[in-house]
Parts: sequence; C-alpha cells; structure tokens
Amino acid sequence: MIRIVIDSGIDQNDYMKETYEYDFLPLSVIIDEKDHLDQVEISLEEVHEKMAQGILPKTSQVAPKTILDMLDKGREQGDDVIYITIYSQFSGTYQVAQAVMEEYRRMHPDMNIAVIDSKGGSGGGALLALQAMEMVRNELDFDTVVQQTIWNTEHIQYHFTLNNLMWLVKGGRLPKVAGSAGDALSIKPYLSVNETGIYLKKLVRGQDRIYKRLIKDMKKGVGSFTDQLITVSHVNDYGTALKLEAMVKEALPEASVQIFDIGAVLASHLGIGGAGVFYLDEKPEHYMYIEE
Repeated sequence: MIRIVIDSGIDQNDYMKETYEYDFLPLSVIIDEKDHLDQVEISLEEVHEKMAQGILPKTSQVAPKTILDMLDKGREQGDDVIYITIYSQFSGTYQVAQAVMEEYRRMHPDMNIAVIDSKGGSGGGALLALQAMEMVRNELDFDTVVQQTIWNTEHIQYHFTLNNLMWLVKGGRLPKVAGSAGDALSIKPYLSVNETGIYLKKLVRGQDRIYKRLIKDMKKGVGSFTDQLITVSHVNDYGTALKLEAMVKEALPEASVQIFDIGAVLASHLGIGGAGVFYLDEKPEHYMYIEE
C-alpha cells in the first residue's frame, strides 16, 4: 500500500480527515519563545487567539526524528511512502526530508519513498494531497502517483488576499507607512506564489473588488477545465470563505468546491482574515474527481 504524508503547510478539512488514511507531520509554532507542535500541542483556535492579540507566531521545520519515525512506521506496515511538504521557500522541511530519505533509501532499498515539494501549500497543497490520496484509492502505482503529483505542483494557481495590510508589514513584505495608508484607504493586497514564495501581485481598492478580481482571474485561469475541484481556504474568516465559495459556484457551475482552514504555519505569514482560491490551470492526465 502507498501511504500519503502531509505536514502543517498543507490544509486539512473534515472531509479529508474522514475519507482518507494519511499521516500528518507537525511543524513547530513558536509563541513567546516557546515551541508548540502544530495541532498536537496547540490548536488552530489558540493560535488565532494569539494572532488576534497582535502576536505574530514564528515557525520551525519538522524534526528529522519525526520523519524517521514516520518512515519506520510505514516500513513496519509494509507501506511505501509519499511525503508532500510545505513549500521549500517557506520552510527548510523539504530539504531536511530529502536528506533523511536519501539516507533511508540507502539503508532500505526495497522500500519506495518519495518527498515532493508542494511549491506552495495551504489550499493548493490540499488539492495535491486529495489528488494523491484518491490516486492511491484507485490503485495507481507508486511511480504514477509521484510523477502526477509533481506535475500537479507546476499547475496549481494561488490567488488570495488579506483583510489587514499590517500583517504584510509584520512579515516584512510591505513598509509600515504603506500598510497604514493602505488600511485607511481600504486597499487590499492581491497575493500569489512563485519561485520566491509569497509575493504581492497588486493592490486593489475595496473588499468587493478584490474578491471579484480573484474570481475573474480564476475563471480565466481554469481554461476549459471547468468541472474540477476548487479549494477555498481562510484564516479564521469562515464568512469570507462562504462568500468566495458562492462566487466560485456562480462563475463555474460545473466546479465543485471545498473549504479549508489555513493551518497555523501559513496563517502566521498571512494574518487573521486571509482567504483565497486554488485550482489547476490544466487537466492532469490522471485526474481524480472528488466530491464536495
């Protein structure tokens, strides 16, 4: 059997947890100089509470021993392992996993293992994980699941925004003066992901306009692949997620939609009130249709 593994950089929801068997590796969330294992020693709600107080959490990568324990568990159960990680631009987890797995392959050449950089995470990572898990359920072979997942990482598009520009200021992505002026004028950032990590595409005035722009670009970006699963992720802003879900369904009636909470690790980069849409810009060779 193939076991899919994800970490804190990949969003989860109840559907994923209830439908699939997979492993979760927690990164550490650092608050007040104290480390907490994400979703193990601290809940997402507790992280949100700290962020609401203006505290910007820090994060650290998955410990090598955690990866080794996961591999040992897979080997003992006779499973092959595919680990989809948070983007290597956000964390050193991918590099650590590569090093650990290279040594593990040398010691256990009979076991198939692979680590895949999600090249993003959040709702885009959720799309990757869902597709990989569904390919496993449909009994596609190890190499096919790995190669298709790698291909998918190159074709997932990220469109998201924040309610408060000051989180970009806290994260060093925007000057303080620009952040204060932008909030006063109700200017919202349009963010995406590229080879450097999260970047600011443009600033849009007005909340309704930024949502319409996200959906307009999504509708154009999916091309003819209109019946795919699109994910909507948010940071403690379910109302906005529902609004985006309705806008996606209106723009693309054939699409299905799932809503996810953005995990603590990426929430620390985005701040309270972040939300976005994630989709594939081309239909994969091995595409798995998934329910809402």
